[in-house]
Amino acid sequence: FPAYAGYAQGFPTNITFSEGIGFLTKSDPRAHAAFAIVAHEAAHQWWGNILTPGRGPGGNILSEGMAHYATILLHEEVHGDRHRIEFTKRIEDSYGDARFVDSERPLVKTDGSRRGDATVTYDKGGWVMWMLQQEMGRENILGGLRAFIDAYHASSDFPVIQDMLAVLRDFAPDPEAFDAFTAQWFFAVVVPEYRLTGVTKERAGRGWTVRGTVENPGTGRMTVAVAATANERWSDVGNAGTRTVVSPSYRDARTRVELGASESAEFEIVTTFDPERVLVDPDVLVLQLRREAAVFDFPE
Repeated sequence: FPAYAGYAQGFPTNITFSEGIGFLTKSDPRAHAAFAIVAHEAAHQWWGNILTPGRGPGGNILSEGMAHYATILLHEEVHGDRHRIEFTKRIEDSYGDARFVDSERPLVKTDGSRRGDATVTYDKGGWVMWMLQQEMGRENILGGLRAFIDAYHASSDFPVIQDMLAVLRDFAPDPEAFDAFTAQWFFAVVVPEYRLTGVTKERAGRGWTVRGTVENPGTGRMTVAVAATANERWSDVGNAGTRTVVSPSYRDARTRVELGASESAEFEIVTTFDPERVLVDPDVLVLQLRREAAVFDFPE
């Protein structure tokens, strides 16, 4: 419909879409607005329509947050990792900019009544499910979500987040790790923030050794990758909006560190190439604040 209003909605069998929120936008990996919005609204056929959440704290995250999670998966499936990475970075930035730290509550208590609840419901909700997928494994979480929908779509009991987690736990390969993850990301308010300091590189035989320190002045405990890279990662194939592949000249070497709140760890990465950059979380798998600060470029 014309841009007299700027929204889209996904009703059963029908999506209403304002041309003022991306319908006429030229797409590229960093601005895939039309695809993202249609994906989100189409996801409501499941999350909101087939599965109707209960009213109350955490209920709307089973609609809007899960639709964002489905949008992440569709970016990955249709257009590949680069588009998925750009979309998750975009909603991560939205969360970092729009959240209200003093009033933010855990996902299980978010009900839309406070400032900043919208970005927690949509952006953080989708991101936390994406991280839970990394914790459980793709097939495990998707199997659990199918079981969750099967259990509740025709029920007179309308679920909230705790009901979903109870079903998903049965599909978790490591229930204790599942409990630890959900305790901080669903029942508490945590957001890591990574910083690199003291980064150096030196020649080591035919390769290079990169050393430095990564710290988490934020909150939450997560294991995160640290990568030393060289050359551009992505190579476009076809016109904008088509699948993007990894460039043949791209190189990276990685290590992993586990950091809790206010912790730091030294790292060492041995490479067979001359590294140009060091960055935390190169595949964008851990929600964090100020991601741009977790990058170090070596002088030319």
